Amino acid sequence: MDEDKVKAWALAFQGGDQESLRLLVEALSRTLMAMAYRYTRDWEWARDLTQETWMRVAQNIPRYDPRRSFVSWLYAIHRNGCADHLRLRWVRLETTPGEEGVPEPAAPLRDQPDRALERREFHERILRAARELSDTQREVFLLVDVEQGDQRSVARALGMREGTLRVTLHHARKRLAAALRRMEETT
Repeated sequence: MDEDKVKAWALAFQGGDQESLRLLVEALSRTLMAMAYRYTRDWEWARDLTQETWMRVAQNIPRYDPRRSFVSWLYAIHRNGCADHLRLRWVRLETTPGEEGVPEPAAPLRDQPDRALERREFHERILRAARELSDTQREVFLLVDVEQGDQRSVARALGMREGTLRVTLHHARKRLAAALRRMEETT
């Protein structure tokens, strides 16, 4: 999505244009839903959290500073809402720790069942190894390596400097590699 266009809609909404809010919701909700799903592993919760984010945006739009990226501001609100949701005791009881964020392996290919099994096994090892990452490392790893996001865009979305993102990604990869090696040695 074009950041200038998004910022123009945000400024119009800040000025009272409700149609601009609709355009923002249409343009960015899908990404917010995917982010929320990585936290919750549940599409219903992801929808609810996305709606809550848009309500917070509507309430706080007067505080938006147009000198900053609207997308970064939006993602910060959304991340905070998702993190608050996970802090609730009853939500933690419904979630398996460490399994948030990594998508399910691709459906088995009829003509290559051995490749499908390898992918599933690798997926399970990545899930186990990702439990050793900090929340920030896991999020950076998922957005850059799993979802193949552009480092500059991911850094902006997470409100990080690019150098910080690269260092975080480096440490995440290093910890994952060590965890995978340990897992390999014990099998």
